[in-house]
Amino acid sequence: MQTEEKFNDRLIRLPELEQIFGVCKRTVRRKAESGELPPLRHVGRTVGMLESQVKSYFQKLRQPEMN
Repeated sequence: MQTEEKFNDRLIRLPELEQIFGVCKRTVRRKAESGELPPLRHVGRTVGMLESQVKSYFQKLRQPEMN
């Protein structure tokens, strides 16, 4: 990943994560704490996941399908 991309990574907040993963905020938090989902990031009062980590999570899920 290039340096510019590292610092321009978007924080996906919990309401949007609910839609992406199809579960409630509490379940997103629980799964992130147990390591099933990418870790949550705290930026001030905002909590979410980095977009690049969510993309890599879905790429890892697709890997077994391709092989």
